[in-house]
Amino acid sequence: MPRVLAALALFCAAPAAAAPLPDPATVANAQAGLADYRDVPSDIPCDASALTAHKLMCANDQLWQMGLLDSWAWVYALENATGTEADHEMPVWDELFIEERDSCADEACLVDLLIRHTNDSLGGISPYGP
Repeated sequence: MPRVLAALALFCAAPAAAAPLPDPATVANAQAGLADYRDVPSDIPCDASALTAHKLMCANDQLWQMGLLDSWAWVYALENATGTEADHEMPVWDELFIEERDSCADEACLVDLLIRHTNDSLGGISPYGP
């Protein structure tokens, strides 16, 4: 029994494996499908980022592109849900998502969360594949 507990303790203490970043071409293709939303900015200020999640996204172009895709997908979802055009320069953001995203402390958390939120915004149709 002590060996099982020791092994469990080691397993629980081990850092999570980083989620693989999707192929940049996959993200670019999905962005192309939302070309009408390219004027929607990110909500992350890279010039004054203090949060770990923001720093990670600002330092990694693949994460940044995933974040832009997610922002565009969110505004797309808002417009489809309300039947009205959103203000692309100052959209109403998904505050619950932003709170969860901003609490991420590593790349794996961001990748998983961005994929999930983008898929949800697109009605479950995943640009990232199965």
